[in-house]
Amino acid sequence: MIFVVEVPHVGEAHAWFAFDGEDLLSKVVVGDALSAWEIYDTATARELFALVGEVPGSEQARDTVPGMCRLADAYGLDTPLYRADYLLERGCYQPEGVRIEAACEAALNARVAPAPTGGPLKDLRIYWSEPQAVLAIEGQDPFFSGEGQWRALHALREQLLSLDVLAEN
Repeated sequence: MIFVVEVPHVGEAHAWFAFDGEDLLSKVVVGDALSAWEIYDTATARELFALVGEVPGSEQARDTVPGMCRLADAYGLDTPLYRADYLLERGCYQPEGVRIEAACEAALNARVAPAPTGGPLKDLRIYWSEPQAVLAIEGQDPFFSGEGQWRALHALREQLLSLDVLAEN
């Protein structure tokens, strides 16, 4: 499981979880300015042509979707291509792999800003496993030692208790 602790500029810290990368994406996209496929996507050039109804290699395609044609020319029609707008240039597909978790982490980090006008979150932590989250609440993460961070610690602890990751003592 993946655990996320969010500290908003306004309101109380809260924690939530995702089972895996796909579940994380489904939760990250809620309230995000970008669509799920902009946060993370994988497709081939052939699939992208089909989405816009163009025939690969045709003159019309070269006129209407030159970027897709360049991708197909450079990497072929069936090479998996990755999109992650918070990590890469907006709208960019590339053949180098991008993990869904990295794309989601970048989307969440884009919400963090020093002032409320820059983003809704003051701080954020992601724990990629149950052991990481448990160690964090046991004093292994300096994140919780800051002023007022006891609320974030409490939020994570409550999340772990509710999922029976921790036993109530």
